[in-house]
Amino acid sequence: MDRLKRISLISFILFNLLVILSMSLLPLAASTTTVTITPSDDAFVMTYHPNDNYGSEDTLNVDPRSSYLTISYIKFNLSDIPDGAVIVSAKLKLHDSASCSDVEIKVYRVDGGDWDESTITWNNKPTYDEGIAYASFTSGDPGWYEIDVTDLVEGWVNGSYNNYGLVLKPVSGSCCDQFRSKEHPNGNHPQLIVEYVEPNTVTTTVTQTITETQTQTVTETTTIANTTITETQTETITTTQTINNTVYSTVTTTLANTTVTTTYYTTIYETTSPTYGNQTVNYYTDLANQLVPLVMVIGVICTMLSLLLSATKR
Repeated sequence: MDRLKRISLISFILFNLLVILSMSLLPLAASTTTVTITPSDDAFVMTYHPNDNYGSEDTLNVDPRSSYLTISYIKFNLSDIPDGAVIVSAKLKLHDSASCSDVEIKVYRVDGGDWDESTITWNNKPTYDEGIAYASFTSGDPGWYEIDVTDLVEGWVNGSYNNYGLVLKPVSGSCCDQFRSKEHPNGNHPQLIVEYVEPNTVTTTVTQTITETQTQTVTETTTIANTTITETQTETITTTQTINNTVYSTVTTTLANTTVTTTYYTTIYETTSPTYGNQTVNYYTDLANQLVPLVMVIGVICTMLSLLLSATKR
Protein backbone atom coordinates (compact mmCIF):
# COMPACT_ATOMS: atom_id res chain seq x y z
CA MET A 1 0.00 0.00 0.00
CA ASP A 2 2.93 2.37 0.63
CA ARG A 3 4.03 1.98 -2.96
CA LEU A 4 0.52 2.77 -4.20
CA LYS A 5 0.35 5.85 -2.04
CA ARG A 6 3.69 7.07 -3.39
CA ILE A 7 2.50 6.53 -6.95
CA SER A 8 -0.77 8.32 -6.17
CA LEU A 9 1.02 11.28 -4.65
CA ILE A 10 3.40 11.63 -7.58
CA SER A 11 0.53 11.27 -10.06
CA PHE A 12 -1.53 13.88 -8.25
CA ILE A 13 1.38 16.35 -8.35
CA LEU A 14 2.04 15.63 -12.03
CA PHE A 15 -1.59 16.19 -12.92
CA ASN A 16 -1.63 19.52 -11.15
CA LEU A 17 1.57 20.44 -12.96
CA LEU A 18 -0.24 19.74 -16.23
CA VAL A 19 -3.06 21.97 -15.06
CA ILE A 20 -0.64 24.77 -14.19
CA LEU A 21 1.06 24.48 -17.56
CA SER A 22 -2.25 24.54 -19.41
CA MET A 23 -3.38 27.58 -17.46
CA SER A 24 -0.13 29.35 -18.27
CA LEU A 25 -1.08 29.18 -21.93
CA LEU A 26 -4.24 31.18 -21.25
CA PRO A 27 -4.19 34.97 -21.26
CA LEU A 28 -4.21 36.39 -17.76
CA ALA A 29 -6.54 39.10 -18.99
CA ALA A 30 -8.45 39.39 -22.23
CA SER A 31 -7.44 42.52 -24.11
CA THR A 32 -10.08 44.89 -25.40
CA THR A 33 -10.32 46.22 -28.93
CA THR A 34 -11.70 49.63 -29.83
CA VAL A 35 -13.07 50.43 -33.28
CA THR A 36 -14.33 53.75 -34.62
CA ILE A 37 -17.07 53.39 -37.23
CA THR A 38 -18.50 56.08 -39.49
CA PRO A 39 -22.06 55.85 -40.83
CA SER A 40 -22.89 53.79 -43.88
CA ASP A 41 -26.07 55.86 -44.29
CA ASP A 42 -27.41 59.04 -42.70
CA ALA A 43 -30.22 61.42 -43.63
CA PHE A 44 -32.92 63.59 -42.11
CA VAL A 45 -36.61 63.60 -43.04
CA MET A 46 -39.18 66.29 -42.34
CA THR A 47 -42.96 66.70 -42.32
CA TYR A 48 -42.82 70.02 -44.19
CA HIS A 49 -41.50 68.27 -47.31
CA PRO A 50 -42.68 64.68 -46.81
CA ASN A 51 -41.62 63.40 -50.24
CA ASP A 52 -38.19 65.02 -50.43
CA ASN A 53 -34.94 63.16 -49.83
CA TYR A 54 -32.09 64.81 -47.91
CA GLY A 55 -29.55 62.00 -47.91
CA SER A 56 -26.91 64.09 -49.67
CA GLU A 57 -27.10 67.02 -47.24
CA ASP A 58 -24.03 67.76 -45.11
CA THR A 59 -26.07 68.11 -41.92
CA LEU A 60 -28.40 65.96 -39.85
CA ASN A 61 -31.25 68.20 -38.73
CA VAL A 62 -33.55 67.83 -35.74
CA ASP A 63 -36.47 70.21 -35.28
CA PRO A 64 -39.10 69.71 -32.55
CA ARG A 65 -41.59 72.25 -33.90
CA SER A 66 -44.75 70.47 -35.03
CA SER A 67 -45.03 72.29 -38.37
CA TYR A 68 -41.42 71.47 -39.26
CA LEU A 69 -40.89 68.26 -37.30
CA THR A 70 -37.56 66.85 -38.46
CA ILE A 71 -35.82 63.66 -37.36
CA SER A 72 -32.52 62.08 -38.44
CA TYR A 73 -31.68 58.48 -39.32
CA ILE A 74 -28.15 57.06 -38.87
CA LYS A 75 -26.92 53.54 -39.67
CA PHE A 76 -23.55 51.92 -38.90
CA ASN A 77 -22.05 48.76 -40.39
CA LEU A 78 -20.89 46.55 -37.51
CA SER A 79 -19.33 43.78 -39.59
CA ASP A 80 -15.86 44.56 -38.19
CA ILE A 81 -17.00 43.40 -34.75
CA PRO A 82 -16.60 39.58 -34.56
CA ASP A 83 -19.41 37.23 -33.63
CA GLY A 84 -19.58 36.50 -29.92
CA ALA A 85 -17.82 39.71 -28.94
CA VAL A 86 -18.70 41.13 -25.52
CA ILE A 87 -19.49 44.82 -25.78
CA VAL A 88 -17.71 46.80 -23.09
CA SER A 89 -18.92 50.23 -24.19
CA ALA A 90 -20.38 52.00 -27.22
CA LYS A 91 -20.53 55.77 -27.67
CA LEU A 92 -22.22 57.80 -30.39
CA LYS A 93 -20.33 61.02 -31.15
CA LEU A 94 -22.06 63.88 -32.95
CA HIS A 95 -20.70 67.31 -33.79
CA ASP A 96 -23.23 70.13 -33.38
CA SER A 97 -22.56 72.75 -36.02
CA ALA A 98 -25.36 75.20 -35.19
CA SER A 99 -26.08 77.53 -32.31
CA CYS A 100 -29.57 76.81 -31.08
CA SER A 101 -31.51 77.00 -27.86
CA ASP A 102 -31.60 73.78 -25.85
CA VAL A 103 -33.11 70.90 -27.80
CA GLU A 104 -33.80 67.63 -25.99
CA ILE A 105 -33.14 64.65 -28.23
CA LYS A 106 -33.87 60.97 -27.68
CA VAL A 107 -32.25 57.99 -29.40
CA TYR A 108 -34.58 55.25 -30.67
CA ARG A 109 -33.96 51.96 -32.47
CA VAL A 110 -35.21 51.55 -36.04
CA ASP A 111 -37.35 48.39 -36.17
CA GLY A 112 -39.38 48.81 -39.36
CA GLY A 113 -36.87 47.46 -41.86
CA ASP A 114 -33.83 48.58 -43.77
CA TRP A 115 -33.48 51.90 -45.56
CA ASP A 116 -31.14 53.79 -47.89
CA GLU A 117 -30.00 57.36 -47.47
CA SER A 118 -30.59 58.13 -51.15
CA THR A 119 -34.28 57.20 -51.10
CA ILE A 120 -35.61 57.75 -47.58
CA THR A 121 -38.32 60.40 -47.10
CA TRP A 122 -40.83 61.25 -44.41
CA ASN A 123 -43.52 59.25 -46.18
CA ASN A 124 -41.50 56.05 -46.70
CA LYS A 125 -39.32 56.10 -43.59
CA PRO A 126 -39.19 52.87 -41.56
CA THR A 127 -40.79 52.86 -38.13
CA TYR A 128 -38.81 53.10 -34.91
CA ASP A 129 -39.54 51.79 -31.43
CA GLU A 130 -40.60 54.73 -29.28
CA GLY A 131 -41.23 52.43 -26.33
CA ILE A 132 -37.53 52.42 -25.41
CA ALA A 133 -35.28 55.47 -25.51
CA TYR A 134 -31.72 54.12 -25.49
CA ALA A 135 -30.29 57.54 -24.71
CA SER A 136 -31.36 61.13 -24.14
CA PHE A 137 -29.28 64.31 -24.35
CA THR A 138 -29.72 68.05 -24.71
CA SER A 139 -27.90 69.93 -27.45
CA GLY A 140 -27.60 73.61 -28.24
CA ASP A 141 -23.99 74.75 -28.06
CA PRO A 142 -21.68 73.92 -31.01
CA GLY A 143 -19.15 71.15 -30.45
CA TRP A 144 -18.95 67.42 -29.83
CA TYR A 145 -21.64 65.44 -28.01
CA GLU A 146 -20.94 61.93 -26.72
CA ILE A 147 -23.94 59.67 -26.11
CA ASP A 148 -23.80 56.26 -24.42
CA VAL A 149 -25.55 53.67 -26.62
CA THR A 150 -23.96 50.51 -25.17
CA ASP A 151 -27.26 48.66 -24.68
CA LEU A 152 -28.35 49.42 -28.23
CA VAL A 153 -25.12 48.20 -29.84
CA GLU A 154 -24.99 45.13 -27.59
CA GLY A 155 -28.44 44.13 -28.84
CA TRP A 156 -27.32 44.51 -32.45
CA VAL A 157 -24.14 42.47 -31.95
CA ASN A 158 -25.70 39.60 -29.97
CA GLY A 159 -28.60 39.30 -32.42
CA SER A 160 -31.42 40.42 -30.13
CA TYR A 161 -32.65 42.59 -33.00
CA ASN A 162 -31.66 43.55 -36.53
CA ASN A 163 -29.36 46.48 -37.12
CA TYR A 164 -31.47 48.95 -39.07
CA GLY A 165 -29.84 51.94 -37.42
CA LEU A 166 -31.08 54.56 -34.99
CA VAL A 167 -33.22 57.69 -34.97
CA LEU A 168 -32.50 61.08 -33.41
CA LYS A 169 -35.85 62.55 -32.47
CA PRO A 170 -36.25 65.97 -30.79
CA VAL A 171 -38.86 65.98 -28.03
CA SER A 172 -38.58 69.58 -26.81
CA GLY A 173 -37.10 72.90 -27.91
CA SER A 174 -38.00 75.76 -30.21
CA CYS A 175 -35.55 75.71 -33.13
CA CYS A 176 -33.79 73.47 -35.63
CA ASP A 177 -30.46 72.06 -34.52
CA GLN A 178 -27.90 70.64 -36.94
CA PHE A 179 -25.23 67.96 -36.60
CA ARG A 180 -22.62 67.29 -39.23
CA SER A 181 -23.41 64.33 -41.48
CA LYS A 182 -20.93 61.98 -43.15
CA GLU A 183 -21.07 64.22 -46.24
CA HIS A 184 -19.82 67.35 -44.46
CA PRO A 185 -16.73 68.68 -46.29
CA ASN A 186 -14.96 69.84 -43.13
CA GLY A 187 -14.90 66.53 -41.27
CA ASN A 188 -16.17 65.94 -37.73
CA HIS A 189 -18.52 63.29 -39.08
CA PRO A 190 -20.70 61.10 -36.84
CA GLN A 191 -18.81 58.29 -35.12
CA LEU A 192 -19.69 55.12 -33.27
CA ILE A 193 -16.84 54.14 -30.94
CA VAL A 194 -17.17 50.53 -29.75
CA GLU A 195 -14.93 48.79 -27.22
CA TYR A 196 -15.30 45.02 -27.12
CA VAL A 197 -13.59 41.80 -26.00
CA GLU A 198 -14.00 38.25 -27.19
CA PRO A 199 -14.89 35.73 -24.46
CA ASN A 200 -12.52 32.79 -23.97
CA THR A 201 -13.64 29.57 -22.29
CA VAL A 202 -11.32 26.57 -21.91
CA THR A 203 -12.08 23.25 -20.20
CA THR A 204 -9.28 20.78 -19.42
CA THR A 205 -9.92 17.32 -17.98
CA VAL A 206 -7.20 14.86 -16.88
CA THR A 207 -8.21 11.38 -15.70
CA GLN A 208 -5.85 8.70 -14.37
CA THR A 209 -6.72 5.26 -13.02
CA ILE A 210 -4.18 3.27 -10.97
CA THR A 211 -4.81 -0.41 -10.21
CA GLU A 212 -2.42 -2.47 -8.06
CA THR A 213 -2.78 -6.10 -7.05
CA GLN A 214 -0.87 -7.50 -4.07
CA THR A 215 -0.72 -11.17 -3.06
CA GLN A 216 -0.01 -11.86 0.59
CA THR A 217 0.75 -15.32 1.98
CA VAL A 218 0.68 -15.94 5.73
CA THR A 219 2.07 -19.23 7.14
CA GLU A 220 1.42 -20.11 10.77
CA THR A 221 3.05 -23.11 12.46
CA THR A 222 1.77 -24.49 15.76
CA THR A 223 3.30 -27.40 17.72
CA ILE A 224 1.04 -29.24 20.14
CA ALA A 225 2.22 -32.38 21.91
CA ASN A 226 4.98 -33.03 19.43
CA THR A 227 2.52 -32.51 16.60
CA THR A 228 3.26 -29.70 14.18
CA ILE A 229 0.32 -28.00 12.52
CA THR A 230 1.10 -25.70 9.59
CA GLU A 231 -1.61 -23.36 8.28
CA THR A 232 -1.07 -21.34 5.12
CA GLN A 233 -3.42 -18.52 4.04
CA THR A 234 -3.09 -16.65 0.77
CA GLU A 235 -4.94 -13.37 0.27
CA THR A 236 -5.06 -11.18 -2.83
CA ILE A 237 -5.72 -7.48 -2.35
CA THR A 238 -6.67 -5.35 -5.36
CA THR A 239 -6.77 -1.59 -4.98
CA THR A 240 -8.06 0.73 -7.69
CA GLN A 241 -7.66 4.49 -7.47
CA THR A 242 -9.10 6.98 -9.94
CA ILE A 243 -8.03 10.61 -10.02
CA ASN A 244 -10.17 13.11 -11.89
CA ASN A 245 -8.79 16.61 -12.30
CA THR A 246 -11.00 19.01 -14.21
CA VAL A 247 -10.29 22.68 -14.73
CA TYR A 248 -12.87 25.13 -15.93
CA SER A 249 -11.42 28.50 -16.92
CA THR A 250 -13.82 31.25 -17.93
CA VAL A 251 -12.90 34.77 -18.98
CA THR A 252 -15.52 37.34 -18.14
CA THR A 253 -15.50 41.08 -18.60
CA THR A 254 -16.93 43.79 -16.40
CA LEU A 255 -16.75 47.27 -17.88
CA ALA A 256 -13.09 47.96 -18.65
CA ASN A 257 -11.76 45.18 -16.42
CA THR A 258 -11.35 41.55 -17.42
CA THR A 259 -11.46 38.81 -14.79
CA VAL A 260 -10.09 35.29 -15.25
CA THR A 261 -11.89 32.81 -12.99
CA THR A 262 -10.48 29.29 -12.50
CA THR A 263 -12.31 26.55 -10.59
CA TYR A 264 -10.62 23.24 -9.73
CA TYR A 265 -12.51 20.02 -9.04
CA THR A 266 -10.12 17.28 -7.87
CA THR A 267 -11.46 14.00 -6.47
CA ILE A 268 -9.84 10.68 -5.57
CA TYR A 269 -11.88 7.46 -5.39
CA GLU A 270 -10.29 4.35 -3.84
CA THR A 271 -11.86 0.89 -3.57
CA THR A 272 -10.21 -2.15 -2.01
CA SER A 273 -11.16 -5.79 -2.28
CA PRO A 274 -11.71 -8.28 -0.76
CA THR A 275 -14.26 -6.95 1.67
CA TYR A 276 -14.35 -7.94 5.30
CA GLY A 277 -17.72 -8.89 6.69
CA ASN A 278 -20.26 -6.41 5.36
CA GLN A 279 -17.83 -3.52 5.19
CA THR A 280 -16.41 -2.14 1.98
CA VAL A 281 -13.48 0.25 2.02
CA ASN A 282 -14.54 3.26 -0.06
CA TYR A 283 -12.67 6.51 0.23
CA TYR A 284 -13.79 9.78 -1.29
CA THR A 285 -11.44 12.65 -0.77
CA ASP A 286 -12.02 16.14 -2.08
CA LEU A 287 -8.53 17.55 -2.23
CA ALA A 288 -9.34 20.65 -4.21
CA ASN A 289 -10.12 22.91 -1.30
CA GLN A 290 -7.04 21.75 0.61
CA LEU A 291 -4.25 21.43 -1.94
CA VAL A 292 -5.05 23.50 -5.01
CA PRO A 293 -4.01 26.87 -3.51
CA LEU A 294 -0.68 25.34 -2.50
CA VAL A 295 -0.13 23.54 -5.78
CA MET A 296 0.06 26.84 -7.67
CA VAL A 297 3.08 27.79 -5.54
CA ILE A 298 4.93 24.54 -4.87
CA GLY A 299 3.65 22.24 -7.62
CA VAL A 300 6.80 22.31 -9.71
CA ILE A 301 9.10 21.86 -6.69
CA CYS A 302 7.12 18.89 -5.36
CA THR A 303 7.11 17.24 -8.77
CA MET A 304 10.87 17.44 -9.13
CA LEU A 305 11.42 16.11 -5.60
CA SER A 306 9.02 13.22 -6.19
CA LEU A 307 10.72 12.23 -9.43
CA LEU A 308 14.13 12.43 -7.72
CA LEU A 309 12.91 10.23 -4.86
CA SER A 310 11.50 7.70 -7.28
CA ALA A 311 14.74 7.55 -9.24
CA THR A 312 16.76 7.08 -6.03
CA LYS A 313 14.71 4.05 -4.87
CA ARG A 314 15.06 2.16 -8.11
